[in-house]
Amino acid sequence: MKKKNEIKIRLSDEELTALNKKVKLSGLSREEFARRCFANKKIVELPPVDYGKLIFETRRVGQNLNRLLRIAYANNYFNTPDIKDCLDRIRAVEDKIHSSFFAQNPEE
Repeated sequence: MKKKNEIKIRLSDEELTALNKKVKLSGLSREEFARRCFANKKIVELPPVDYGKLIFETRRVGQNLNRLLRIAYANNYFNTPDIKDCLDRIRAVEDKIHSSFFAQNPEE
């Protein structure tokens, strides 16, 4: 949908500063921030930069365990349920990390 209508509002210096802080924390443009406000959508802060690193590392460990699990199943080397349990725990940690940052997000 092409947006062709424009509105103009006047803000005090304090209001503009507060708006800019909220927009920066949300990671949205001012326009998208305003649209979400008008639509009564919940606006949440971006997760910290470390969020991506945490997810990357837990997935990397999980992938390594998954490879070990496949080898163990194929060669019947050792107690594979223990490895599968570790893999399940890693996936649960990843889910907890994700839900701690995104549990407040509105469904779109």
